[in-house]
Amino acid sequence: MRERRRNAYKKNTQMAYHGNWKPFFQFLSEQIEKQTAIRDYLNEEKVIQGFLLAYLNVADFYITQSESEMNKGYSDIYMEPFLSKFPDLEYSYLIELKYITRSKYCEDKLQEKIKEAQKQLDQYAASDRVKSSVGSTQLIRIILVYKGWELDYCEVY
Repeated sequence: MRERRRNAYKKNTQMAYHGNWKPFFQFLSEQIEKQTAIRDYLNEEKVIQGFLLAYLNVADFYITQSESEMNKGYSDIYMEPFLSKFPDLEYSYLIELKYITRSKYCEDKLQEKIKEAQKQLDQYAASDRVKSSVGSTQLIRIILVYKGWELDYCEVY
């Protein structure tokens, strides 16, 4: 447990100061696969979102917001930089999470979810709330698409 926490903290630090976000999500994907059971996915993406929030909050570089209202929509996760505590933070993040059941997965469905996420990220990034809180950080918009418990797509938009 302590080792997982230490790894998550290191990966959070890399995200905050170097924009090196992909290793965090690969690590998270491994943890989700190890620590969940098939029945956990009855509520689809909520179990994944719960893991994301838990591991993102191992470090307090961000004020992590889930399902925050932004520009007439609800962002899955907005990592607002905690600039009053960490004025030298370089990156902030908007994360859109999509879930496809293993039985419904196909390439067309994946592309549909990616396009939907892109549209939502554009909408949220344009909100006054995000614009006023990112400060001098670079906002990175990330799309995560899970096929069941497997991270199938993990890219910046």
